[in-house]
Amino acid sequence: MNDAPLIYVARCRLHRNGANLIQALHVAESFARIGVPTRLYLPPAKGVTVAARLRDFGIDEALDLRLDPWLHTRFGLWPFFVRKFGELRRARGIFTHNLMVSRWLAQFGLKHVLEIHDADRDLIQGGWMPYVIGYHRRRIIDWLVPVSRAAARVLIEAGAEPERVLVAPNAVDLKAYAALSKFDPTRLDHPTFVYLGTLAADRGLHIFDTLAQRGIGKAVLIGEVEPGSGFAMPAGVESHPFVPHHEVPGWYGRSDITLLPYPPHLATADSMSPMKLFEALAAGRPIIASDLPVLRELLEHEKTALLVDPEDVEAWIAAVRRLQSDRGLAVRLAQAAAERARGFSWENREEKIARVCGWL
Repeated sequence: MNDAPLIYVARCRLHRNGANLIQALHVAESFARIGVPTRLYLPPAKGVTVAARLRDFGIDEALDLRLDPWLHTRFGLWPFFVRKFGELRRARGIFTHNLMVSRWLAQFGLKHVLEIHDADRDLIQGGWMPYVIGYHRRRIIDWLVPVSRAAARVLIEAGAEPERVLVAPNAVDLKAYAALSKFDPTRLDHPTFVYLGTLAADRGLHIFDTLAQRGIGKAVLIGEVEPGSGFAMPAGVESHPFVPHHEVPGWYGRSDITLLPYPPHLATADSMSPMKLFEALAAGRPIIASDLPVLRELLEHEKTALLVDPEDVEAWIAAVRRLQSDRGLAVRLAQAAAERARGFSWENREEKIARVCGWL
């Protein structure tokens, strides 16, 4: 076995709070935990201490993280690959989720694995599909790792070789949720609903506002308002600024019903694998979610969640009322969610990828 590390090259900025960064950190950490030494390269970060930032995300400070100035957008990427070519060529493997990084790797003839987060917006609308399929068929992109079956179908229909397409949904740090209090159905008389993430007009947050306005429960919105999104904080909800990622499980522990109101027109709705879904499962609360095909890959109506029309506010209210009136159903959904989460640890995910790619 090659003793060199797996090299993961990304362009997420450590001083920002995006989902891609959180995912990249967990992926790199989990590869290392399962016995695949991993070196994660990111662009430089503004005004942050790396160790403190890793603690914010609940990541082991021993992570081999390198902030390389040549990954800054001002340098266009090619100097990074010129400087790191020897290291990349000797690596156990190369992994990325960034299409531009993948393109430069391909141009340098470096075989790699490409994780696909958004097949429709990035590959089809962004015009990247011919490049991805072309290099995949030439085995420069050795494996494609879409995060949903829907994304895999898009890739295969475009010409990807099915035997080198591995579906790997996102995951959750199960240990971070292990100490949460169990679901308490007696709290459903006036439940608390918590949302954590980007606050924008296209995230279905009006559902939380409506539930609060009608006195059905307490709504808590936590996060940063997306600039230019048209979102205004509703008067009837409790709001908090962004919290470090390691505090997220505690907030789920304060919730009684988890709402995932993804609208169908969301840019990523056709192929996403939202980390919020896996966090919701791990929290062990009854889930009400948008009835979207990509969510039905992981949730089953009345078995692991209640699935409702994402655009019908009254359907969301009716689902909450149903849980309030049928406490047995609420308990079963909460238990089923926690059980479903057990199959989605980051370590399990990366072990599956590493074995298929020959890194273990």
